[in-house]
Amino acid sequence: MNDRVKYYTKNNLFTHLVINRIEKAYRLSDSERLQAYEQAFLRLFKRAYRHSSFYRNLYQEAGVNPAKIKSLDDIFRLPILDRQTIKDRVRDIYIGPRWGKTTGLTSGTSGTPLTIYRHFFDVSTEQAYVRNYRQQHGYSIGQPLISLRGMLGKSEPYYYFKPANTLYISTPNLNKSTIRMYHDLIHRFKPVAIEAFPSYLHKLCLELESAELSLNIPRAFTSSETLLSWQRGKIESFLNTRIFDWYGNAERSILLAQDDAGKYQPAPMYSINEFNDDNVITTALTHDRFPLIRYQVPDRITVRSADFNENLLHPEIISIEGRASENIELKDGSVVGCIDHAFKGVPHLEMAQVHQYSVQEPIRIKLVKTPTFTIKEEEQLTRNWRRMVGDEMELIFETCSREDLTHVPGKKFQLIIKQHPKQA
Repeated sequence: MNDRVKYYTKNNLFTHLVINRIEKAYRLSDSERLQAYEQAFLRLFKRAYRHSSFYRNLYQEAGVNPAKIKSLDDIFRLPILDRQTIKDRVRDIYIGPRWGKTTGLTSGTSGTPLTIYRHFFDVSTEQAYVRNYRQQHGYSIGQPLISLRGMLGKSEPYYYFKPANTLYISTPNLNKSTIRMYHDLIHRFKPVAIEAFPSYLHKLCLELESAELSLNIPRAFTSSETLLSWQRGKIESFLNTRIFDWYGNAERSILLAQDDAGKYQPAPMYSINEFNDDNVITTALTHDRFPLIRYQVPDRITVRSADFNENLLHPEIISIEGRASENIELKDGSVVGCIDHAFKGVPHLEMAQVHQYSVQEPIRIKLVKTPTFTIKEEEQLTRNWRRMVGDEMELIFETCSREDLTHVPGKKFQLIIKQHPKQA
């Protein structure tokens, strides 16, 4: 799918209709919104039960049927789905038409790839939420935008996409020898906003500061990694910008975004979220053709209250953990973040872990493969890595078992290991 097709798949008449619907949802009172959530949940459940043999069998085994699900309170009767279940039954979950069906690829912080299905309308709906959020904070589609999200590999320094008026910067090429070129390019472009992974945006600021250069970009939209407080301070002061951070997932089953006060708030009618101590149980409301009902997301989101209705409408979020990302360092001084993206398009990979102890040593990628792992997937994996890190870094792929991966005591599984295991 070329760039223009992707752009107009996301931005079309249907997108505008959904934006209007989102704006109406913001104007609902709390009681009206609760009622809307309940109606949306019941519609989703009935559709899944009626059209999906996977969900119907799952619920019948749990002793659940439509007669027992009458209100939003009954959501707790439904079984919880984990990532492995989705991975194993992905073909059975999609209940939309063949036309307009697209494939989405995720990876996750364990390097465990997951294939999901989307429909044309689902893609447009997600874009409607993105555009509505950015409009709330002063940016409209078509205004000059810088993209610093790892879209380009080492072979392409930058790319301008005219229909979106977006200038893409190659993050793997961002270093002290290229920073003046990028500074002049961005300065001439006069962006109204920048979209970026937090680590890449912080790297840009460090390189600018080292070269005694400056830029003024009024708005920054960050996502996909945990935005750390020290990163925010550096970025906002150095670029004279205001950061608006967005928390979501590739499965599109949860969305929390910062408001003007810096507090994370759920986008209305996007999902139903149940916050637990070690995970979030999410029910996506924006894509009923690939229904995810009570899907467990392993990130830890701490909230002040345990009240379900309060957290559905106005959760007081204390912290979000689970998206922190370390970088791979390259010999030319540039860095590559969101390494989990390197495992996209490799479905028969159970787990993976990356070991980099210094830029002089090879990058070791440990792979826990399933029996159905193919040579095509190995080739895809190599292409993914070469696109991200270029040809100068030595890569060593090692097949191993789960027991051979490094686990740091007292911490979540880490995708990237920076120290030799005996020192970790």
